[in-house]
Formats: sequence, C-alpha cells, structure tokens
Amino acid sequence: MKNEHSNAFQLDLFESLPNKPYCTDELGVTVIRSKKIAIKKKYIQVNRPLTDLYLVFDLDYAYSALAWSDLNLPSPTWVSKNPVNGHCHIAYSLQAGVCTSSMARLAPLKYLAAIQSAYTQKLKADRSYARLLTKNPLHDAWQTTWWADEKYTLDYLADFVDLTGHPLKGKECHGLGRNCELFENVAHWAYREIRKYWSPDYESKWKEAVLSHTEALNAQFIDPLPYSEVKSISKSIANYVIRHFSPERFRESQAKKGSKGGKVSKGGGRPSLNEPWKELGISRATYFRKKKADLL
Repeated sequence: MKNEHSNAFQLDLFESLPNKPYCTDELGVTVIRSKKIAIKKKYIQVNRPLTDLYLVFDLDYAYSALAWSDLNLPSPTWVSKNPVNGHCHIAYSLQAGVCTSSMARLAPLKYLAAIQSAYTQKLKADRSYARLLTKNPLHDAWQTTWWADEKYTLDYLADFVDLTGHPLKGKECHGLGRNCELFENVAHWAYREIRKYWSPDYESKWKEAVLSHTEALNAQFIDPLPYSEVKSISKSIANYVIRHFSPERFRESQAKKGSKGGKVSKGGGRPSLNEPWKELGISRATYFRKKKADLL
C-alpha cells in the first residue's frame, strides 16, 4: 500500500488531466469544467480526448478491491472503492500515452486494446463501461488506495495475461477494441471507394461519405462509441486515404508501372508475347498450373 506517497500521485494525476475534463457529481448530468473545478467532482475524465494515459476498469461487484492481487495481476496505480457496495474502479498509469485517433498509429492502439480486453476478461470487469468518467480518486466519496508508484509499459502489462483472441471482434468487441474494429473496417472500405470520389473539390464529399460509413458500422456494436470518437476516427481515415491515394499519386504509380513494363521488352515497348498459353496450344488455366508446378 502506497498511501504515504499520495501527494505525489495527486499532483501527477492533476497534471495529466485534460485542460477541461468532463466531470460530474451525479451520473447522467455530465459537464465540462476547468481542472481546478473538475478535480472536486465525484466523477472525472482522466484520459485526454485523443490519448489514453490510463487503463481504467469498472469492477461492478462486491469485494473487488483486491481482485487484481487474487488474479496475480500487477499492482494498479490506484483503486477507488464505493464504501456502500464495495464496487471499484482500478486504474493503471501508462508510461507513454497511446493515441486513440490516428490511422498512422494503429499498431500501438491494437496492442493496448488487446491488453485492455484481456484484463477486462480476467478481472470480470464491466465490458459496457464507457471509459469517459471514472471515480475521482481524489474525492472523499470513495475509499482510495494508491498502490504502484511507477508507470507501466504495454509490454510489462501484457506479460500478465494471454492476449490470444483479444481484442474481441464484431458486435462483441468493447472498449478500445471498437476503435480498432472501426479503423480496420472503414479503412479497408475507403481504399476501395476513394477513386469513385475523385473529381474537382472532392474532399468534402469524401469526408462526409467516410463519416457516414463509420457511423453505420459503429451502430452495429452492442455498445457503440460516442459520436466524438466516431468523428475523430472518420477524420483520421479520410485524411490518411487522401494523402496516400490521391489522383496525383495514382497517376505517378501508373506511370512507374508503365515504365517498368516497357523495360521488360528488349524493344523498349510491350513484351511481344502477352498470351503464351496460346503459342503452347493449352488453356490459360493449364499454363499457370504447369508454371506453378515448375513444368514449363
């Protein structure tokens, strides 16, 4: 138990908060306030809008304050317990924040999502926990114990669980797994669709189409992501695809392919034989089957 270091923890938590966190004294009536006001509320947003600095789990059952110890999981940064029913929020502080809204940073997000999913399963935490608000560990409504004085790397946290099958897929996915699911599915769709929108001043229509598709996929989750996260994911994918699949880049790619094709022929043009199976008197399928078997 690290209660003797709580002052340092409190300062670190305060410094890491969003500039204007969501907060409330009554669930269902959420407001945005400055740090100085928000830190006095019973519930508070500890992760920044586009970056996760903490993994927080909602243990919605009695005698859960030491569940992490019983399951041989690492010591959480803090545990905030409801003194009436014994339900807890436990939080792990991350050594480096993980961006939850960047298409270009999907790998660390998938890693964090897998860890979150595996811990949720092992702790029997609430899968529908929205992640936005947590029991404010600095509020006297909760019995808070500060446990760990270090911040954890993802590799260290991953060593305590089996990540096989995590994060969950499809309708059952939860937490950050939903972000990953949307990123991957919408991006796959976007790569195929972008050329349909190429025209003068196409970007605004393209971004609207990506947002609409992202919203439709998000609605299929049992617990959909809030609109703010859907909009952020959509914007990241739309901009990423515009940068990497623009008409200019496509023309450059086609030109390079044409240049390489011309070099195959000694005459500098196209290869003289485009359908070699006809010269051999066999079908196209037979030609490729024999070629694969090294019979030609």
